[in-house]
Amino acid sequence: MSSPCVVVLAAGLGRRLGRGPKALLRLEGETLAARAVRAAAAAGGRPVLVLGPRAAEIAASVQQPDRGGELVAVRVSGWEEGMSRAWRAGVERALQLEPGLPVAVVLVDQPGVGPEVISRLLQAHRPGRITRAAYGGRPGHPVVLDPSHAAAAARQAQGDTGARDYLRDHPDAIDAVECADLGSDDDIDVPADLARWPGLG
Repeated sequence: MSSPCVVVLAAGLGRRLGRGPKALLRLEGETLAARAVRAAAAAGGRPVLVLGPRAAEIAASVQQPDRGGELVAVRVSGWEEGMSRAWRAGVERALQLEPGLPVAVVLVDQPGVGPEVISRLLQAHRPGRITRAAYGGRPGHPVVLDPSHAAAAARQAQGDTGARDYLRDHPDAIDAVECADLGSDDDIDVPADLARWPGLG
């Protein structure tokens, strides 16, 4: 039985944090990349891990998922140009692997997004729509896109914005799903953010 792909964006260098790729940070004994892949598989998705710098090291830190099928790793060239390269590569690979199924996109630097959040979004998703997590009414991540929206957003992605512009341009297509009771999409961007996650390093 086919499963929707969950694209884990892990291709950044983490310049503002200054500790190398955030995907290699460890929390509770596992890298953030491994944590995100585990969450994707536990939610019933097929993980697609998008890698940039230190790709081999990040991939080696991730175990094959127990569920959701074999892990697919996508290496991105030109990742220095911003998130759009990774976003486009991951989504395009997901559409090749599971044509006709929605595509979920998860950011590796949001350890508060667990399988419960991803599962709720996948279950709430309706054909032809975009399903986006909300936290106290604030739009956030992850996001699940119908294949047509995923392909169009990939074509439009540029610079460091990923799907931001596409989501802004298509508000009527978005269904917000409240997830604050299940987790948080607070990201790890600068050193001060580490304080929210004791033991992260």
